[in-house]
Formats: sequence, structure tokens, C-alpha cells
Amino acid sequence: MRENNTRKKLERGEVVIGSLTLLPEPAIGEMLGAIGYDFLICDTEHTAVDGQALLHEIRACQSAGVTPIVRVRHAEEKELLWTLDAGAEGVLIPLIEDQATARSAVRLCKFPPLGDRTLCSATRTAAHGAYRPDLKPYLRHVNDNVLITGLVETPEALQKMDEILAEDIDVIMIGRADLSLKMGLGYAPNDPEVVRLCEAALKQTIQAGRVAGILAYSPEEAIKWIDFGCRFIAYNQPEMILTLHYREALSAIKAGRAAAVA
Repeated sequence: MRENNTRKKLERGEVVIGSLTLLPEPAIGEMLGAIGYDFLICDTEHTAVDGQALLHEIRACQSAGVTPIVRVRHAEEKELLWTLDAGAEGVLIPLIEDQATARSAVRLCKFPPLGDRTLCSATRTAAHGAYRPDLKPYLRHVNDNVLITGLVETPEALQKMDEILAEDIDVIMIGRADLSLKMGLGYAPNDPEVVRLCEAALKQTIQAGRVAGILAYSPEEAIKWIDFGCRFIAYNQPEMILTLHYREALSAIKAGRAAAVA
């Protein structure tokens, strides 16, 4: 049974660094593993990825020593069930709005007595039936290793941080992009008021003994948030890095050609 290395590092008080992608490309997990990143968040909320494509992403991450975390579409029983049964070692759950949502998310990710997750002993995460003769160690292992991350991304949710933090969610991330949108600012993750609210919620998370997480858009920003106390850092997105690089490269090439012609 695989140990969730990202969770173990967090339990030791370490900082973990990963990335997030909407691209259903297994090579991304392989590249991150070769470099030494801890985790990859494979998105299903904002992309039309299917189950087999996600399974390939999970397998690639695990083969490279990267913890596969899946951002699910919502905290629904079957959505979480098939994601975890496919081998995801953690989930990122969007729109954690209140205590009821947080409690339900945790219970759907864990087997009894800690939760309500249903069991099939023939799934990939159960080694396709290999553990069936004695499932107790497997059930304990899953409950001890699954990493549950909640995404808080609305002003209303920020008002309920106390009750959200009362539940057994391992990591709380603040979604600055959606927060700024819901505040009527458009896409403004670095707006001073957005940052102020984000810092207050992350500080509250740390004081509650939970791990604070953030999506950092640059190495400098990642360092800033680590210094603040965040220990779960998702650094940028490969599709964004590629897009920005190609844009800058095209501009430079065109400018260079124009200068040469002149």
C-alpha cells in the first residue's frame, strides 16, 4: 500500500510544493516527479476530462513519486468515490461554504468508523481485489493517508471559517481568483482587499492547527506565502507557463525580425 508522501511531509511540519493543471496529460506528473515536486492537482472542475484520462494522470504521478490530488467538480458521494477508488491520494474540494459542506466532504472520503465512504474490494486503490482476504489494514491505511483539501473561495465562506475549521479537513486553500470575482472586482487575485482577506483566513487556519494552502503565480509569490506560514504551495499551472512563454517568445521573435528588416 502506497504511503501518501505529501501528507507525511505535512505531518512532519514540512512545506510541500506542487502544481495544478487542467491539461489531462500524464507527462506533466512525470516531469514534476523527475524535478522533485511533491504533488500535482489534476483538475476535473474546469475541464471535460473523462475517467480514463484522469486514471492515466494518476498512474503517471504515482510512477514518478508524485502525489496525485484531484480537484473534483463538487462534494458529491459518487464523484468522490470513483475519484478515490481510481487511486487519487487526495482531493481538492471546491466551494467549501460552511460546516455542513466540510463535514460531508470529510465523511465521504473516509471509511467507517470515521466516515461513510462505501467499499468495493476490487477497485484499483484496493489492488484489484488483492487485499480482499484481510481488508482491515487497507481500510485503516486509506483513512490515515487520504489528504483532504478544502477550497474556500467566496466572501460568505470567509465569514464561516470558524465552523469550517471545526471539521477534520487537512488543508484549507483560499481561492483568490474566484474570491475577487465574487467581490465584484473581476479577476483580481492581487487586489489589496483580496490579499487582506486571504491573509486573515490563512492566519486563522494556521492558528487552528490546520495546514494553510495557496496557489502561487510566481516563485517570488510562493516564497512570500511560505514565509507567511503556508505549507501547501501549488505553484502556477503548466498551461499558463507555456502560454506566457510562447507569447513572450513570439513578441521577441517578431520584434527581432522587424529590427533586422529595418
